[in-house]
Amino acid sequence: MPVKIIRIIIYSFLLIFVSFATAQASFTKEIHTLHHYHFLTPVGLESKVNFWKKIYSEYSTSHAVIHDMDNLDIIYEIAYFEDGLKKISRRTRERKLERIKRKYRKMLLQIARNKDPATLDSEAKRVYNLVKTDFKKASRRIRVQIGQKDRFRGGLEVSGMYQDQMNQIFNEAKLPLELTVLPHVESSFQVNAYSSAGAAGIWQFTRGTGRIFMKVGYDVDERRDPILSTRAAAKLLKKNFEALQSWPLAITAYNHGTQGMIRAKRKHGGNIVDIISGYRSRTFGFASKNFYAEFLAAMQVVHEKEKYFAGLRFAKPKKMSSLVFKDYVHVNSVISHFGMTRNDILKHNPALRRPVISGQKRIPRGFTFQVPENELFQLKNLYQKIPKRERYKTQIRSKWHTVRRGDTLSGVARRFKTTVNKLYQFNNLSHKNKIYVGQVLRLPQRGNYNNARVPVYKNKKSKKKYSGEMISYKVRRNDNLTKIARRFDTDVHELLQHNGIDDPDQLFPGQRLKLPKEIVVAKTSRNFKHKSKASLSRKKNKNIATKSNRSSLAKAVSQETGDSNNPIGFSDGKTVYNLNKKRPAFLPVAFASSVNSSPEVGIITVDFDETLSHYAEWGNLSIDKILSINGMRNRSRLDIHSKIKVPFTNTDPDSFEERRQEFHKAIQEDFFNNYHINKLLVRDISKGETVWEICNDIYSIPFWLLASYNPDKDINALSAGEPIIIPIISSAPPR
Repeated sequence: MPVKIIRIIIYSFLLIFVSFATAQASFTKEIHTLHHYHFLTPVGLESKVNFWKKIYSEYSTSHAVIHDMDNLDIIYEIAYFEDGLKKISRRTRERKLERIKRKYRKMLLQIARNKDPATLDSEAKRVYNLVKTDFKKASRRIRVQIGQKDRFRGGLEVSGMYQDQMNQIFNEAKLPLELTVLPHVESSFQVNAYSSAGAAGIWQFTRGTGRIFMKVGYDVDERRDPILSTRAAAKLLKKNFEALQSWPLAITAYNHGTQGMIRAKRKHGGNIVDIISGYRSRTFGFASKNFYAEFLAAMQVVHEKEKYFAGLRFAKPKKMSSLVFKDYVHVNSVISHFGMTRNDILKHNPALRRPVISGQKRIPRGFTFQVPENELFQLKNLYQKIPKRERYKTQIRSKWHTVRRGDTLSGVARRFKTTVNKLYQFNNLSHKNKIYVGQVLRLPQRGNYNNARVPVYKNKKSKKKYSGEMISYKVRRNDNLTKIARRFDTDVHELLQHNGIDDPDQLFPGQRLKLPKEIVVAKTSRNFKHKSKASLSRKKNKNIATKSNRSSLAKAVSQETGDSNNPIGFSDGKTVYNLNKKRPAFLPVAFASSVNSSPEVGIITVDFDETLSHYAEWGNLSIDKILSINGMRNRSRLDIHSKIKVPFTNTDPDSFEERRQEFHKAIQEDFFNNYHINKLLVRDISKGETVWEICNDIYSIPFWLLASYNPDKDINALSAGEPIIIPIISSAPPR
């Protein structure tokens, strides 16, 4: 056979082989890395996965695991916080944990100084054998992790309500079904979960990421809907995988961000263990380093749930009927014509925010309204029964008032022909709060509020028994029923009943109210005892010297508050801190005074959480238009307090400001619905410390909240040694 023919045969064979191998590799890649990836614990990640399995399946929220931040095999102690059925308070728990951390910190430093390990006592030897080396560094790596077993069990039971639909969504997206365990890591399937950083729902989407895939606004926040957010999570995870071509990296990107993981992969390759051990970034901290291990641990616990959780009772799958609203409809119309309560509407439609449920805004056109399948069979017919006069083509406009010096709530109420109580309710204030200069109040619109009144006071019969003897109380200026009820340790219903009041807003100075003698006497007695104790305490301590300096103030300036609208003032001996002077939500639109400047171009001072896409949305513009008018590129950085030009060719400044205000109010209202400010801490900025670390790693507070308590400072340019006020927050009780 000629050599030429032999070569042709060989080349043909090689060509066929290469083509087959390429096709096989392509097929294998699609099947085994996108849809059917097998999640195994990689070598080097075993200790982290085992640690999180214990957190999810062995230790409950009554346990605190004191451990090393880098080496999760090092567990110093398991603290227990429950005495029988009576749990200790949060503050007591924090003090106890701090004492434990100090104990081990001190012990590790003593071991580091000790030249002869044989002289150590038994406890120090135990710690010595645990840590083995670098004891001084280990003293800075002590961390506390609260157990999650009870929350994980609750999440498993709740997941039964949504799991079938979630599996269907991920199947349709051709994604591994194992990914549906991520809500166990993020939120334990708590529908109303809300983090101090502003992440919401079972998938814990931030506002910025959420609005890429969902509607996140003042009236509707689809992050709260488990099914809508699951669809969004599937899209985000698929997008992450397409960018990173690795499920371990794509899952970690869910926590750290896609661009961050692209940078990590560029530096350290595609091995997740190499990235965790080698990648250094300010934002790639403990949470990001452990996220994939937490996912693997949660997946394994879910697969072996019967082993760890006996007698699980899964919620029944949620089967819903839905209807897309073609008009803007007030919640009261739905209550009236659908026969539903306000709570029912919120329960089945968690994406509706408080302004809609309370009646400040209408249910928006295009919203998919949901009810259980077996409750309203003819949803479409019920919608048709809503009269045309109750179906609107536009949303209720928001009106705002920025508080000026000398303003009072009663003065604002008179000026805008409303009442103090309505201002309280529309702005989610408690009656003990004061308003402050720069605060933005939402104004109820005339003609809309009567339908939206929340809460409705009902003249309930009192369960308490009184002698019948009454004492007269004269209503003072700025009094209201809630304030009077609190003053005498009673409730509004008692006052309504004893005085035959139907409308609590009709209170006026000089009016006489009847109060049962028992509650007045009891309150007077308590006040007397309190004042006597205070007087004795002052006498006892009058010779004790007090030093007003920053170190003593660092212990905290305690202040009980329901939200940020409770300003106080204090001094550290050098500087007077006046919290009445808080910064406004944002600076209003300004217009250039230059003759050559176009009157249609406004100048925006960039505030927290704002992006170019926000300005484009609020101004009905393209991002390219804003980039062009500002001479910016796509990758240009948007800095807080920088100036941005926005053309008002497609909308007016008032509409722009309304949308902008609603954006910031939504963030603030969500935060204060979920968190309280317990106290204020005054401390100096440490050398090398950044605001990002203060807000994210140390205190878990949003940037805008820190800025609101430091109105005279640029928190992005703080220097070492500079004093700063830090609000200390805690979770608010469920409403």
